[in-house]
Amino acid sequence: MSKKITLLTALIILLSASYVFAVSSNGYEEIFAPPVNDDCSGAISLTVNNNYLCANKTSGTLLDATASTAPSGCPGVSTKANDDVWFKFVATETMHRIDISNIAGSPTDLYFMVYDGGATGSCNALTAIFCSDPEVSTISGGITVGNTYFIRVYSNSSAPGATTTFDICVGSMASPPSNDDCANAEAISSLPFNQTFDASAATNNSGSISGTGCIDMNDGIWFTIVGNGGTLRITAAPDNWDVAISVYTGSCGAFTCIEDSNIGGNSITEGVNFTSTVGTTYYVNIGHPGAIDQPEGIFNLAVTSTTLSVDDLVAKGFTYYPNPVKDVLTMNAKENIEQIIIYTGLGREIKRIKQSDKEAEINFYNLPTGVYFVKATIGSASGAFKVLKE
Repeated sequence: MSKKITLLTALIILLSASYVFAVSSNGYEEIFAPPVNDDCSGAISLTVNNNYLCANKTSGTLLDATASTAPSGCPGVSTKANDDVWFKFVATETMHRIDISNIAGSPTDLYFMVYDGGATGSCNALTAIFCSDPEVSTISGGITVGNTYFIRVYSNSSAPGATTTFDICVGSMASPPSNDDCANAEAISSLPFNQTFDASAATNNSGSISGTGCIDMNDGIWFTIVGNGGTLRITAAPDNWDVAISVYTGSCGAFTCIEDSNIGGNSITEGVNFTSTVGTTYYVNIGHPGAIDQPEGIFNLAVTSTTLSVDDLVAKGFTYYPNPVKDVLTMNAKENIEQIIIYTGLGREIKRIKQSDKEAEINFYNLPTGVYFVKATIGSASGAFKVLKE
């Protein structure tokens, strides 16, 4: 028996540097391997993103993590760093954003600390510079370009047995986006549209946008959409900032308000709906509400459109064929078709026909292959539909 205990003791000593050994209540021995980044010396290197969108993320876990010897500087949680793991990055700017996302398992309330490891990136001379309870924080002071910084992640719980998994990334303030100004608005040419943008570096080129009939707004980042005759739905879902939407017609600096949305509050999704006019260009400003300059951030922009409608024309016996069309599109109605307008898929008018006849034939023969919009008018009724040219 003593020989067995001696051998078991030797095994514990051999494994203690790299493994956690435990004896369960039923007497079975269990050996757990801590994460490779359980200590500062094994910190996983992170790629620094050139914006806050975090295309480059690294997965992490607190499963089987053990306590490190470095003291915690987070107020009230000094005894809870019993499941910490480590990451590191080399600063490329004097301000960086740490983002911990996709948190799963238990517990889900995480803390992180940032230490300055100096130019050599040594774990032996760490200086604590930042502590965060929110999983997303921007460090705007104490950062030296070229120094190595260590990130220590742990849970807000002293209980053992964490199963937490997460993604972590380091972001940098981007340059002002290309659509920072109305004159350089990004054209949304295909629907549905869904994309995430980083507006953190957006500037108030023209000050606040006011006096349009819409809410006062910061000059955020800009988009254009050409109306297709359907109902357009635009939503902006912000990442921890207060976003607003305004939609205008007219031209940059001479706007007419169409619709706006400002429920107010951080992380509140804003949305607008409006019936578009075929061929009309709509300017969309996504930014912080109010006349006082405030920073924007990351948001997801989604634009959808209802199906184009000829319901008002159907009551007048309106039909059209064929679709897709190769040469000639034919339209018929019980009443005179008075006007037909053809638009490109981007909303540019290319043909307008005025007539007074119950039948119309439109030549598509010389038009390039692609999508077109056709708007027909019968008396006071009008409708629009999409045609595919083969």
